[in-house]
Amino acid sequence: MRLATRLTILSAALLACVALSAAAPRAVGAPTSASDDDPTLFQAAVAETERRNRAAILAIAERDRPRAKADLAGLREAFGQLAERFGKTRIIALKGETDGVTLLVDLPMRIVTAQMMVDFGRADAATAPLIAVCRLLITLHIPADPAAAAACEAEPR
Repeated sequence: MRLATRLTILSAALLACVALSAAAPRAVGAPTSASDDDPTLFQAAVAETERRNRAAILAIAERDRPRAKADLAGLREAFGQLAERFGKTRIIALKGETDGVTLLVDLPMRIVTAQMMVDFGRADAATAPLIAVCRLLITLHIPADPAAAAACEAEPR
């Protein structure tokens, strides 16, 4: 691949990462409401994000590129909603300021990485960042679920 093409791709990837991670500071400062204190709603949002992540992994495993792209977009949206609604009230409170902000930035970066790998036709390299997303999401389970960690490593079905 020519150097100019590589630089263009890297520039586009950097812009995508910046755009996604820009949502994290807004999420940290998001206004709170009484319903944000409901652990059931938080766990439902985490579960929805996990479901979207599993769907993306499955689509990638089946080499269904259009579905993988759609599922990755759904994952990005689900995590965006989770971060916007519960970034400060649950994630930062649960993980602490440093780890919570790291999670709010790291997770979208991994989604972008998976999207880039799918776009570049490297489905084999797209799964690893999504497994990392799975591992990050299970740290949000209240109470901790030891079986969830094993699910991250299981074959997609």
